[in-house]
Amino acid sequence: MYAEWILLMNFLMNLVLLKFTATITYTIIPIWRLLLGAFCSALIAVLFIGNIFMLLVSFIVLLGIAFSFKWKIFREQGKWIVVATLLAGGLITAIQPFLLASPFFVYIFICFGIVCISLTVMKQGWFQKLQNVAQSRYVTTSKVELFEHQMELVTYIDTGNEATEPLSQAPVHFISFKSVQSMLPDEFSECLLKWNEQEPYSLTMFSKEIQKRIRIVPITTVQKGTLLVPAFRATIVIQNKTYPNHYVVFTKNDARFPQNAQMIAHVFVLTNS
Repeated sequence: MYAEWILLMNFLMNLVLLKFTATITYTIIPIWRLLLGAFCSALIAVLFIGNIFMLLVSFIVLLGIAFSFKWKIFREQGKWIVVATLLAGGLITAIQPFLLASPFFVYIFICFGIVCISLTVMKQGWFQKLQNVAQSRYVTTSKVELFEHQMELVTYIDTGNEATEPLSQAPVHFISFKSVQSMLPDEFSECLLKWNEQEPYSLTMFSKEIQKRIRIVPITTVQKGTLLVPAFRATIVIQNKTYPNHYVVFTKNDARFPQNAQMIAHVFVLTNS
């Protein structure tokens, strides 16, 4: 009976390892290959338990049936299975002393849970790292010239930012008010804080000169709603290229911008740089 339990445990572990590897490497495994590879590898490992050579054979069978017997597969997918196996195996070895008194099926259940949780955490961490690397490519510095006042800001060029001023279709950029408040003139900061989103067209808190450079633009919120906000005409300098007559919106209740940026730039500056 224990042999069947061990076979089941190995089969389930192999399924998890294959799904993890397929996700990390963006590979689609047909269900029959997934099941057959996991079962054959588990069967070999159980029949020849303790045999190092047959353990290697079971590894080759697992990869070969699920993916392919090509050398490229062993180099790409194989390394991820090895890493995942070492991680999961290390954690299981570490907790074994605490599970010695547990029933065998409980031991299998806990081990399987640990493998699933640890590989899920590892997968999320890896994808987060890839996202950070990808985002860092779009981080630069920019200069914003607004009302004869210049600010140098850490800028993230967002491919999803396509907001424009309705009449001129000029690009709209977003600046974190909290991160630049100390750079702005006190009078202008106070005016921004006085502006009420319930009365978006009421701009009397701004001077006549500033009002001439304001346009009210509709912005789509995270909740898919529409909010009318004042956008200020400014000149943006990014990567030594000057973009006059663009608009900037100051965000009050902003979440942290990607890569700790102070400004989210319009995709226009990426496609026209």
